[in-house]
Amino acid sequence: MKKNISIYGGGWVGAPLAFKLALADFEVKVSASQVHQQAKHPKVQVVDFRATDETTEGDWALLNQSAIQVWAIPPRRKKNSEEQYLRIVQAWVDGLDPKKVEKIIFLSSTSVYANVSAIVDETAEINANSLLAQAEAIVAASPVTSIILRLGGLMGGDRFVAKYFANKRNDGANCPVNYVHKDDVVNLIALTCDKIQSGIYNIVAPEHPTKQDVGMNDCEKRGMNPGYWDSSQPCLGGKIVSGDKIVEELSYDFKWPDPMEF
Repeated sequence: MKKNISIYGGGWVGAPLAFKLALADFEVKVSASQVHQQAKHPKVQVVDFRATDETTEGDWALLNQSAIQVWAIPPRRKKNSEEQYLRIVQAWVDGLDPKKVEKIIFLSSTSVYANVSAIVDETAEINANSLLAQAEAIVAASPVTSIILRLGGLMGGDRFVAKYFANKRNDGANCPVNYVHKDDVVNLIALTCDKIQSGIYNIVAPEHPTKQDVGMNDCEKRGMNPGYWDSSQPCLGGKIVSGDKIVEELSYDFKWPDPMEF
């Protein structure tokens, strides 16, 4: 029998994930004040929910009874919001009943890794003081089994590379990128819901072109000004994040392996 799933955050990743899981015959709840059209499906229940310091136990109960819990709410980039974000994550995990919840999946970021000139995998040192690393620690301390998914730079659809580089002076021309397409993120999270029970995994496209190459290439394809790049400077601390672990465990073939093709 398929499990029921709650997704906190019906946004750029959460909405298409809800739709994909519904197509796979899961019973899905997704939180959103204005849910994306991609989440609309007879087996998707949209819950009007916003996680705040004032969220009550009853409000949490609208979502926290599902067997699988997926946290897809990114931190808000506002003053004094970091402490609030951590309080909210703590309130979420504190309200989960280990007798009802099978596992929790927390969407983090590869930004938790130190910026070193090396290939890094899930065993690499992280910046424990970073916001998402602190949130990961809260999730990992829960009595409920947890899965941490560290996502690379999210691209696809209305998030295209040229949007961020056109008509600008761009640094780090020779640094490798650690991007991943939304389609592959959604596919891998859905597979994780079904097939992975615990652990930490990176989700990153397997190809890592330089920032300049991918930026200029996308600007050219879209007829946009490529901006200014100084390719004479070496890359300082340009890490390459390996996503091999989850690929091997799930025998997954990326739909978009190369950011030059996003």
